[in-house]
Amino acid sequence: MPGAGAWLSILTVLAVLQQPTPRVTPVPLEVARKMAQPSGAGPIEVLYVEKGWGGIDALMPLARSEDAAVRNAAARALGRLEDPGLVLPLISLPALSVSARADAIAQSLKGFNPAADPRLVQTALEWLYVNGDKPLDQKSIGEVAPVMLPLGRIAYATQDQMRKAETLILRITLFTRPDRRLNALYLQGLRALESLARVNAKVAGLHEDTVTELERSVSKHSSNDSAPARLLALAALINGRGLTEDTERVALKDADWSVRRLAITALAGGGAGLDEPSRIALIEEALGDQSPQVRYEALRAYARRGARTNGCGPILDRRDDRDQHVMLAAMDALGDLCKDDEEITALVMAEARVPPAVGSWHRETHAFVALAKRSPEKAAVLMESFALHPVWWVRMYAAGAAAVAGDLVHLEKLAYDSNDNVREAAIEPLRRLKSAGADPAIIAALERTDVQLLRTAARLLTESAASQAVSRSLIAALMRLTKEGKETSRDARLAILDAMAVHTTAEETTELRALLRDFDPKIAERTAQLITGLTGKTPETAPFPRPRGWPQEFLELRQCVTVNLGAGGSFVMRMQPASAPVAVDRFLKLATKDHYYDGLTFHRVVPNFVIQGGSPGANEYAGHREYMRDEVGGQNVRGSVGLSTRGRNTGDAQIFINLVDNPRLNFDYTVFAIVEDLDAVDKIQEGDVIRSMNLTKCSGPG
Repeated sequence: MPGAGAWLSILTVLAVLQQPTPRVTPVPLEVARKMAQPSGAGPIEVLYVEKGWGGIDALMPLARSEDAAVRNAAARALGRLEDPGLVLPLISLPALSVSARADAIAQSLKGFNPAADPRLVQTALEWLYVNGDKPLDQKSIGEVAPVMLPLGRIAYATQDQMRKAETLILRITLFTRPDRRLNALYLQGLRALESLARVNAKVAGLHEDTVTELERSVSKHSSNDSAPARLLALAALINGRGLTEDTERVALKDADWSVRRLAITALAGGGAGLDEPSRIALIEEALGDQSPQVRYEALRAYARRGARTNGCGPILDRRDDRDQHVMLAAMDALGDLCKDDEEITALVMAEARVPPAVGSWHRETHAFVALAKRSPEKAAVLMESFALHPVWWVRMYAAGAAAVAGDLVHLEKLAYDSNDNVREAAIEPLRRLKSAGADPAIIAALERTDVQLLRTAARLLTESAASQAVSRSLIAALMRLTKEGKETSRDARLAILDAMAVHTTAEETTELRALLRDFDPKIAERTAQLITGLTGKTPETAPFPRPRGWPQEFLELRQCVTVNLGAGGSFVMRMQPASAPVAVDRFLKLATKDHYYDGLTFHRVVPNFVIQGGSPGANEYAGHREYMRDEVGGQNVRGSVGLSTRGRNTGDAQIFINLVDNPRLNFDYTVFAIVEDLDAVDKIQEGDVIRSMNLTKCSGPG
């Protein structure tokens, strides 16, 4: 991959070659650079390096560029490498903005154990503190505010370190509170306090002075205490162990449903000091809230806190809730609660009808699983119809019902189903119930192609007695996956290698040596470990990683995409190239040129959390061929769209949409778009199809 300087040289050459005759004046370098610069993105030099997965060697020279925009973008990219060893170099780099340097320092310490080097954390804290501890006025506030969130993102080694960060964040936040012009900075301060309390929950709770000010925010002390501000303040109080009964009651009456919903989660947990009867009474009251998100959370809280003492009446009432997520949650809860009540069992059985072959299957299927938990004997009457249903989603749930009912006959059948997700749902409980007798079905799964099924089968075979036949099946599956050449099969291939440590002998390692030169360095490394363990000899690895990068597909990244749903309805996603230009470019190509997502589903729906989709296998482990580089930094607020991953830089083109604010996901996932109208998204159910994705004109400013 060319370096940044080489890239600019290429642009210059191309600009010259594109002239109609040699007599025409060549395009100047700066003009050529601007011609290649995607709109809405950071500098092309840094974008090119990140697209090619460049590391320190490629980014550090750019962090010393004469161009301020290039320097700052490169510093942030260095931070995304999450190398604590970069903290000191980042502090010493000249001429960076406070914002870029602070963000990079905080991200470099992401996941770092402060006990490993308290002095390094102290050094980062001191730099941030010095740059934020200045007299505050209308001119200086913009210069010091950028340190707040980085201060709140760091895990500290001691309570004193945390308190120092907390004091400064609070001081800057309180300065911004009364001024409507500083509302964005006020929200940033509250976000920093929420993060500080959450990341450092094991170090200490928030100081009483901070708690007092956050209580004022929840109570709308200032005109800047909008719904987002109150939500952040309440979250900070919960994380910082500062929520009191009075503030909890205020939050439960808030005008905004998101604040009320979060207040209900507190009732389900610590309870803000409320006695149990008062807590349950407030939960029951929330079951009638006008917001389905609040009712859903209240239903979960009641199932956890109230049903065993107060009965299942309130849960039964929610079976007819106008929101399907609430209704299904009620049905699920009845599978676990009040099992001695025969009237409830009869009601659930009446709901457990065989669903139609076309249309919604959710209510009947959830009721059937609940029935299997309450009365395996009654569920047995219907098991065959569900296990043979033409809709594979229904058969997958039937596997769950057979598991709880201990129905080995149908589990065995479902373990050989034509759909790999059904098989995967069946083989794990089959192993639990049948032990070694499940081996034939698990070994048969190795002949399939689905990555998730292969991963599960391999993991289960680590529990089997050593067998040469199993070894041959594992090797065949491994080589088949390797031949396909998909980076995103890594999880299954690693699981297979782990299973081979149980079943494979030293004599069978010859065929594996080709993997020492695999396109995935992690596979090459794990193969070397396996061969060493089997033979006692450590081989050398020489992996051939795939070349990274691709031609820029879109020079205009500030685009909008309409997602049309198979069941009707649609929603629009507005791209956010300032946060994740590489992800935006690749998504736009996959969605609107390759039509990769057309016909795929939303396979994961977790109300009050996320929906996830875009998997060719409709599961967690099937994705596009190549991994995507993380561009963490965007906020996981309600409606934001991110890339699903299983560890750093493992985005496989699956997307998730945040149904509520999820701050604990911040700085862990690439956020590349925002949904503009969430009505259709809130109604999406498990298995809903993405009919198509198309470019559309954006409405209004971004």
